[in-house]
Amino acid sequence: MRRLHLVLLLIVFGQIAAIGMRYIGHGGFKAPVVSRVHKLENGFRDAVREIERNHDVQSVDSWVHLGEIYTTFALMPEAEYCFRRALQVGDLNLTQQFKFGVCLSRRGKLETAISILKPVAASSHELASHANLQIGLDYLRLDARKEAEVFLRRTENDEIADFALSRILIRDNRAKEAIEILDRLILRSPNSMRAHQMQGWAYEKLGDEEQARACFDRSMHTSEMIIIHPISRDWDEENVSKMGAAVALTASTEALDRGDLETATSEAMHSFKMLEPLWRPAYAIQASLSFLKSGDPDTALFYLKRWLIHDGESAYLWELTGDCFLAKGDEAKAEAAWLRGQAVRASKTVQSNAECCRKLSDLYASQGQSVKAELYRGYHLYESGRLQWRDNKVREANNELNEAVSILKEDPDVWFALAEAQRALSDRNAARHSYEQCLRLAPNHGRARVGLELVQ
Repeated sequence: MRRLHLVLLLIVFGQIAAIGMRYIGHGGFKAPVVSRVHKLENGFRDAVREIERNHDVQSVDSWVHLGEIYTTFALMPEAEYCFRRALQVGDLNLTQQFKFGVCLSRRGKLETAISILKPVAASSHELASHANLQIGLDYLRLDARKEAEVFLRRTENDEIADFALSRILIRDNRAKEAIEILDRLILRSPNSMRAHQMQGWAYEKLGDEEQARACFDRSMHTSEMIIIHPISRDWDEENVSKMGAAVALTASTEALDRGDLETATSEAMHSFKMLEPLWRPAYAIQASLSFLKSGDPDTALFYLKRWLIHDGESAYLWELTGDCFLAKGDEAKAEAAWLRGQAVRASKTVQSNAECCRKLSDLYASQGQSVKAELYRGYHLYESGRLQWRDNKVREANNELNEAVSILKEDPDVWFALAEAQRALSDRNAARHSYEQCLRLAPNHGRARVGLELVQ
């Protein structure tokens, strides 16, 4: 039995020695860092590999920079390893400590992240407010609302903190405090759809239906979207924009803006090579625009087809498709593409629906079809008015919709849009007439019924 124990010990020590020799053979602590970036697209993979080759294992800054890059690409075990190696080499300054805390937060090690971030939050450093925000968000993930509130209140004019804090207060039956916070936010960002929307929820919690309705109405004609991204997400975007396919895409866009079509197309092609094996519609858009403007609509259509296959249809895709067919001299296919682009609804700030209508109007005018040209001029005015409405340009919207309804007298949606603009301008008599016209054409139009009741 003792002999068997001895043999097993010899095997274990032999394996340990083999592992040690292999570790030393690969450079020990000075070994090059190799991560899982092979899972990324080609351009990012090559860029990160270059950073790894130039990495200095004796430099705190180098370890932190590498950890930040890994954090950007969600290689979280590698990122945490880099920050811990940096601590073995030397001390982290407050900026580096903040980045380490963000890494731990994304790994889900929330208690540790909070302990790392608290010294930054308590300092007078420029990142102190951001650290307080991150701690508050981490406490929310731990469902510790009281602690979260403490740190969210320590931020300085931070929209994300204002939204998170307002939500806490509304849930805790302190909606009046939430309204005060949102009032200050709206003073800074009067066109914020989310702020008006959340303030409406707060008034609903207080039972003030009239104020809640007013907030809802304002949210319907505001379009600014405050991005709920802390500063670490901005750093991610900066890192991504400096490497890989994004560099070529930016170069292509800049070349197209200055009229250098050869560079624009070559850089667009280069971006596709670095993007492989992934796909993003923005690259297809840039390639299509470059080839279209350089007089090669067939190649532009090839990339639009790939966009359609990968991501499905959109109003902007059909607008560009119509442009390509028109460049080829095929007016029938251009017309069909723009008609489809009018039907597929774009997001509220995208002009493609309006542009498809304008291009149809111009096409019909060039063909001598004056009735159709006037019809789609009306639809262009309607779509443009809706865009103005969404951008909180209510008077401009009212003017365009008034002209649109003079052409599209039998379209209930145009009458309704005009009524909403008139009600926002407190022109109750005009709004009442427009709502009534809408309901004459569409008796079951629910929102028009509500609007008519509000102006009675």
